[in-house]
Amino acid sequence: MRKNKRLSYEEKLLICTIYEKGEGSLRQLASQFGVSKSAIEVLIFKYSKFGAEALRMQGMNQSYTETLKNEVVESYRNGAGSYYDLALKYGIRNPSLIARWVLGYNNIKTTHSESGGIDIMGRKTTLDERVKIVEYLIQNEFDYQGTSLKFEVSYQQVYTWYKKYQVFGVDGLSDKRGRKKQPDELSELEKLRRENERLKKELYLSEAAKKVFKKKQELEAKSHLTRLETKKHMKQ
Repeated sequence: MRKNKRLSYEEKLLICTIYEKGEGSLRQLASQFGVSKSAIEVLIFKYSKFGAEALRMQGMNQSYTETLKNEVVESYRNGAGSYYDLALKYGIRNPSLIARWVLGYNNIKTTHSESGGIDIMGRKTTLDERVKIVEYLIQNEFDYQGTSLKFEVSYQQVYTWYKKYQVFGVDGLSDKRGRKKQPDELSELEKLRRENERLKKELYLSEAAKKVFKKKQELEAKSHLTRLETKKHMKQ
């Protein structure tokens, strides 16, 4: 699990400048500076909306009225936009603050990390939910924090489920607690039904991974062609 390091103002400004010039992707910058992709997104958001001075400010020092908080939460619950959309609309410096307000409204216990992020307490989930969570994680370039916020589960749960999926496939996502029938206790029909369900979920996640890989290849090819075109024009 990646833990965000504390960045200086100069490092934050450098990250935003590199990204603005198109000289580094979110993932590249996250890896280079030792923070999460979500943390980079927040920095870019602050810089683009409020300017360089916003990078000096700590989100926890900014206060908002209860009236504004309630209005933002209601907007989110009514589908008026994502955390980022609403942060732009209401002039809120850190979109993760809205996540805290929404989670607080839903009476979900949360704790705050040293980096100013949000760590959601784990909750019980079904196998179908875990399959969807792993699929979303794969499709969103392994954004563990973003996946945690979207599905209201803990970062650690998301991390553990994906690691289990890597080793054991869909079987690794099954809840092993409580006594289940042993294979020799099942009827042939039950065995076939279980195997069919397992294979369907395995195929579901496999197809999701293939789509992401294909999309990544297409983007890399497009980026390569753009660089070639740029060099060609520079020579003319």
